[in-house]
Amino acid sequence: MPKLNEYLGGLVSEIASARKMADLQTVQIAQEYAQDDLLKHFSIPRMKVSSVDLTVPFAHSGLVPNMSFKEFVYDEITSVSKTDYDPSDTKSDQSLRDFLSALEMDYNKTILRSKITAAENREKAEELGIKRSEMQAAAYDYPIKKGIFDDFSKRIISFYESLDNASWNQTDFELLSLSVQNRMIKEYQNTIKEVATQTSQVVVEASQLMKIDPKYLIYAKMNITESGMEWSRYEDINGKPVETLIPE
Repeated sequence: MPKLNEYLGGLVSEIASARKMADLQTVQIAQEYAQDDLLKHFSIPRMKVSSVDLTVPFAHSGLVPNMSFKEFVYDEITSVSKTDYDPSDTKSDQSLRDFLSALEMDYNKTILRSKITAAENREKAEELGIKRSEMQAAAYDYPIKKGIFDDFSKRIISFYESLDNASWNQTDFELLSLSVQNRMIKEYQNTIKEVATQTSQVVVEASQLMKIDPKYLIYAKMNITESGMEWSRYEDINGKPVETLIPE
């Protein structure tokens, strides 16, 4: 997702590129006019837009609905297990979902502890003469190095084995365990990254904006006025030719 300044800057850049394309077309037309005995007496058509009004809808990236722990772990299990997991067994399937919901509390506590420790480390960094970013990164990496997500994965796979609708015909035990663990680490890092960077990233894709409640959408109104530049040529006090860009 882009930052707000990158997105708005990109719009202005695209409008400038459109003006360039129009000028290149004008040059081509001028060459055609010059080669025609009649057209060379006509003025060269040139398009110039004095101003452009834009209404740009966007939303802060924090409003994009992310998958919860129980959702992304369930998604990973069913994706890797494929036909070895039968979701049509609603009783067993609900048992898995309930188990993941209960485990989600421990996962969220891990994230919360990382945030608190990172905040505490930032305060200690100056006292110890260590970069705040290094102390913060150490706090965020601690659950991964400590093997907390490995423990989560083992508990999940152990429960998966107890389900009546789960089998191991085409699914490798270690592969499923590692896949679930890696998915948890990936989602954890994405969550921590959003907290750590605190960037002004925005959602601009129509497909994503449609998922967000309209009351949370922001509309930026922009009026872009063209102010072109042209080359000015003159001679300095020594008689040397000088070229410089000045506003039209």
